Amino acid sequence: MRLPQNVRERRAQDQYFDGATSGRVTYHVPLQVKPLFRVVAVKMSGAAQSGADEGFVYVRCGGTMSTMKTYLSSGDVFLGHRIVGEHPERPERLQAIEAAIDSSELVGRFRRIPPRRATEEELLRVHTAPYLADLRQRMGDLQPKGQGWLDPDTYYGPGTYSAVMHAAGTACDLALRIASSDGDNGFALVRPPGHHASQERAMGFCLLNNVAIAAAAVRATGRRVAIVDFDVHHGNGTEEIFARDGGVLVISLHQFPFYPGSGAATSIGEGNGRGAILNIPLPESSAGPEYKLAFKKVVLPALRRFAPDMILVSAGFDGHAQDSLAGMGLVEEDYAHMVSSLLAVQARLLLVLEGGYNTKALAASVLAVLRVLIDPSSFRPSGHDAGTVPSDAVRRALTEVQKLHGL
Repeated sequence: MRLPQNVRERRAQDQYFDGATSGRVTYHVPLQVKPLFRVVAVKMSGAAQSGADEGFVYVRCGGTMSTMKTYLSSGDVFLGHRIVGEHPERPERLQAIEAAIDSSELVGRFRRIPPRRATEEELLRVHTAPYLADLRQRMGDLQPKGQGWLDPDTYYGPGTYSAVMHAAGTACDLALRIASSDGDNGFALVRPPGHHASQERAMGFCLLNNVAIAAAAVRATGRRVAIVDFDVHHGNGTEEIFARDGGVLVISLHQFPFYPGSGAATSIGEGNGRGAILNIPLPESSAGPEYKLAFKKVVLPALRRFAPDMILVSAGFDGHAQDSLAGMGLVEEDYAHMVSSLLAVQARLLLVLEGGYNTKALAASVLAVLRVLIDPSSFRPSGHDAGTVPSDAVRRALTEVQKLHGL
C-alpha cells in the first residue's frame, strides 16, 4: 500500500492489493486536526472492505510501528486500596487484568512506566484545598491506618491514600508523555476509579478524579483535550468539574436512567462551558449496534469539530453483558471498536481505568483494547451483531443530542 506523502493535507486514491482481495481505497485525515496523525482512517470499498468504522481500516503515517509507543502503567500500590469484606471495587480486578496480560501474546509489545504520585499542583487544578486536606487527615500521613467510608459506596483503608495519589499521578504522567509525542498511546491501569469524584466530594467508589486531573495537566501545556467516557455510569464528577470551563470537551455514553441519576441529554454545560458537555443517555440493554450508531452520529462528529490534540478515555467496562452491576449488552469487541474509532480521530489516546466488576469480562475487554492500542491496523470486526438494528428510541435520543449540539 502506498501512502500519499502529505496524507493529512489531501485525499488520494490508490489500489490496495492483498492476495485475492482488492478494491479502491481512499486516504483521509480531517484537515482541521492540526497535529500530524500517526494513525489515519482508510475507507475501503469492494471485497477489501474491513475495519472498525463502516469499512475503515487504520494505517500509520508520519512514523513507523517501531517508533510508536504504547505505554502501560500499573503496580502493587493500587492493590493496597482494599476493605475487609466484600465490595465490587476490589484488588482482584487489577490482578485479573495483569494475569491476562502476562499470559497473552502482548508481553514485550508495550512500554511499562512505573506509577508516580500526583503533585499538589496537579491536584489543585481540579480539587479544592479543603477536600484534599480532609483526605489527608482521614487517611494520609496524619492517620496512616485510618479506615472508614466517605459515602455509602466509597470506602478507604490503610493503603488507600497512596493508591489514590499514585492513580492521579500516573494518569498525569502518561497523559503528558503522550500529549508531547508524535502519536503514542497508553493505558493507565489504576484504581480506585475516579469519574464520580467532584471537586470537593468522593462518590461512587471514586476519591480523586484521575481523568480530570490528567486533562487539566495536559491543558496547562496549552493543548486541546477531549474526554470520552464509556463507563456504564454517567461521569457526573467529570461533568461538574468542566461544566463551566469550555476548554475541555466531555462526552459521556451511559445507561440512563441509572446511577448516579445525572447525564440527561439536555445537560450541556453552563456559561463558557455551554455546548462542551455532551451526554448520550442510552436505555438499558443497549449493545454494540447502539454504541456504533452513537459514535457515528454524535461522538466522532463532535470530536472532529473540536479537533483535540489528545483524547482521554474514562475506560469503564461495566457495560459488558456479563457485568451484574448494570444492564447493558456490550462485549469485548465493542470496546475494541470504540477505541479503534477514537484512534482514527486522534492517535494521541490515553485510557484510564474506571469501572468493570466481572473480573473475567474486565480482563478480556482490557486485552481486546490493548491489542488495538498496540496495533490499530490489526482490528477486524467479526460482524457478530450484523443485522441487529438499533431501536427507534435510541435513534430518537441520538437525534435529540444532534440537535442540541448542532451536529
